[in-house]
Amino acid sequence: MTITQELRERREERRLSLEEVREQLGIPIHYLEAMEGVRSPLVADDFYLIPYVRRYAEFLDVNPVSAVGRFLSETRRDEPRPPVGRAAMNQRTWTAIGIAVALVLILAWLVFG
Repeated sequence: MTITQELRERREERRLSLEEVREQLGIPIHYLEAMEGVRSPLVADDFYLIPYVRRYAEFLDVNPVSAVGRFLSETRRDEPRPPVGRAAMNQRTWTAIGIAVALVLILAWLVFG
């Protein structure tokens, strides 16, 4: 049984709806659904769910450390990371140029100032 199945079963055993859990824990419904195995376009990456998995597991009397470990291993992706986008490269380039210009100005001020 996966951790997502276990969390859902534990909640259902307590006869709690997702809305009731949301009210008690303050975790958004789409996060609760994602922790129970339902894919949501509102969750950018499963990594963001980790603190919520811990809290949800504690609430349902599931070992939180074990739950997080299982969640990470079950949701692990084997796909390669996407390459860095052009915008990120441009931002890094401009940051490096800005730092270089600042250093040149400081050096000029120290020498000629």
